[in-house]
Amino acid sequence: MRYLFEDWETIQARIQEAQNFFLFLDYDGTLTPIVSRPELALCPSEVKRLLENLRDLPGVHLAIISGRSLEDVRKRVGISDITYVGNHGLEIENPAGSHKKILPSAKKKELKRITQNLQNSLKGIPGILFEDKGPILSVHYRNVPREFSAQVCQVVEAELQQWKNRWETVSSKMVLEIRPKTDFNKGTAVRELIKIFPSPGLFPIYLGDDQTDEDTFRVMKKQGISVYVGPGTSRSEADFFLKNPEEVQEFLFRCQEARHAISRDAGFV
Repeated sequence: MRYLFEDWETIQARIQEAQNFFLFLDYDGTLTPIVSRPELALCPSEVKRLLENLRDLPGVHLAIISGRSLEDVRKRVGISDITYVGNHGLEIENPAGSHKKILPSAKKKELKRITQNLQNSLKGIPGILFEDKGPILSVHYRNVPREFSAQVCQVVEAELQQWKNRWETVSSKMVLEIRPKTDFNKGTAVRELIKIFPSPGLFPIYLGDDQTDEDTFRVMKKQGISVYVGPGTSRSEADFFLKNPEEVQEFLFRCQEARHAISRDAGFV
């Protein structure tokens, strides 16, 4: 991975030349820092302002892609007339409409049973947190003492062995997500959204910080560029890296300036 700002002039030129500039952004760890509990991850007001400014520029399209539920991420960002993708692609909402994958009754019962089994098995672990996201259950162990971390992972893995043909575990940053086995993920969601636009004149960029974003980094090959948010020494298939959410904010400002310049020259602003 290369440091994005070292190649900024080249990237800026592509942003300005694009007829349609589509910016895909993860939420936790990208727009906001990673925090101890999911409800504490608040979108900074300056980031919201930059996103609103970008949204209002001609030829700019925004999508927030999150593992959070659609309702949760929409409420936290709080910007209208953009695309929101929740639960890793299981829920999509844009100005044209919405799509949600609803679990069949049998699947709901299975997830309820999995949840109850894990709560019983892990009830003695301090700091464990279960988050019900509808079709997905997240088991957060960021606040669990280190000596119990391996036990949490082992218990979840053992439970999912009973359901391996129908449910899977995806590991994130100190989170284990139990979700239905499906061919949909962040990458397939982004691929579908990109199809809305003709390839000539489209320049998409995706920013994310986690293992769950790697599917999208692969999708972006030959279509646009991908940006990992975190240390440049991390193993990732992204093209570039930015060090932290503060640098993401700087990137958004630079994107705004780049698109604003061509809009002004074209007489739009």
